[in-house]
Amino acid sequence: MKRKLKKITLILLLTLTIALSNNLLVTNASTILDDADKWLQNGAQNPPITPGDVWPELLPIAQILIAIGAVVVVGCFMWLGIKYMTADPSGKADVKQKLIGLVIATVIIFGGIGIFTIIVNLFNGIFA
Repeated sequence: MKRKLKKITLILLLTLTIALSNNLLVTNASTILDDADKWLQNGAQNPPITPGDVWPELLPIAQILIAIGAVVVVGCFMWLGIKYMTADPSGKADVKQKLIGLVIATVIIFGGIGIFTIIVNLFNGIFA
């Protein structure tokens, strides 16, 4: 009984999907092309975005992310430090292993702005 119900449901869903997709494709094909043409025309009329336009918008976001990352990193270092001080010798090895990952994460967080600047300057040189 369950198999029949599943088969009937599957057939109904497939029929409904095919019927709706054919109707949507036929009615929306011309509007999709018209919208695409309008989008291309608007892009051709507006001047391109320069890095000088982007930096004032992205700088506050980057500063907030760096501040959040700094708080998280300091908290993690404190937590691992307390855990290291209270651990037995076998636990200290586990904490040291976690500390390696935390150091790598710290380098990525604080080096992110430098990496981002290098990538932006590289792409400006390539695409300019």
